[in-house]
Amino acid sequence: MKPLRLTLFISMIFLLYSFVTSSPQEWKNEAATLFLQKVPFSEIASFLEAKFDSLNDEDKATATLILAYSWQRTNNLSKAYTWLARFFEDFRGEGAFFDFLPRSTQNDLWFFLRFWQGRYPLVTDLSFLIPAEKTSNLSPPDNLILAVQVTNSAFFKLISEGETIKAGLLQKGLNTLSLESSPLIRESGTRTFFLELKAEDLIIRREITIQVNLSSELLLSAEPQADLIRKYRVSLLLGNKLLAQSQSTFKLTPPIQITLPPADGRFSPYGPVHPSGQNPQAIGVSIFSLPAVIADLIKEFKSKKEEKERIPAPAIKREIQFVYLNQTQRGLEKMTADLKLEEKGYQALVFSLSSS
Repeated sequence: MKPLRLTLFISMIFLLYSFVTSSPQEWKNEAATLFLQKVPFSEIASFLEAKFDSLNDEDKATATLILAYSWQRTNNLSKAYTWLARFFEDFRGEGAFFDFLPRSTQNDLWFFLRFWQGRYPLVTDLSFLIPAEKTSNLSPPDNLILAVQVTNSAFFKLISEGETIKAGLLQKGLNTLSLESSPLIRESGTRTFFLELKAEDLIIRREITIQVNLSSELLLSAEPQADLIRKYRVSLLLGNKLLAQSQSTFKLTPPIQITLPPADGRFSPYGPVHPSGQNPQAIGVSIFSLPAVIADLIKEFKSKKEEKERIPAPAIKREIQFVYLNQTQRGLEKMTADLKLEEKGYQALVFSLSSS
């Protein structure tokens, strides 16, 4: 009995292993049969949608594109574009193979794939563009620059709070869009934008958020002063007889006074006092040292010129920070704004004149 039980156990393991190893190819054989029998494309699409979740990652890319193709052949563009967007967004438009299908179907699928490879507006990067030369600003920048890299040219709309704030054509490659900074940095919080890209009658709607965190540091405080009260009275007299009288009271808020550090009492028309403590007008260069001084100046000029020529390219980052000064009732404050850009997702839509 024991050898028989062992034989049955080994047979069951072998059958189970055979089922597991052969199951990934089963859907391909069934799909090939459906295409050979020329069943309606809606039935092929329904079959693949039922099988999709059980497929491995390698087969999902292929099944996704076949689904987009099949639904488009049924003229169901809503489903076709949903699967097409999934192929390009989730699988970056790669990893689809059709060698298990009939030759005519393979040709149709490759034509379908090449068509959309040259048109689908895939965003490969979306970040802030930071200039190479950083300068300290007393005020925040007027605009923030978004760098948008797309694989193909497409018409676009940038939407905020239901209104289109930017529109035009994005070219293939790197594009820049400017955003007015003042609405973003009024207070800490999250601002939501939608970037719509249109190719043919396909619209890809991307949700973008910019998280803003503001912090402040008081540099120079303003001395508190009492409010000034002024009372005004207007009287209307006829001779010595009072006919009418009106009285008004005004509250005047005094201007902010900033307490500056005390001066050292020395007049310095050429800026700060020389570190040596000498009068800058009395500091000179010996005529015998003049050639060496000229040589040093030329060397310094060349080094600055080479440094300027080696300016790096602008940086592209999802998180940026800028610091500026702000005058408030408290006094002079140093403001720090931290911004973080994130993509929250996408949605495939069908363009129609009635919805535009």
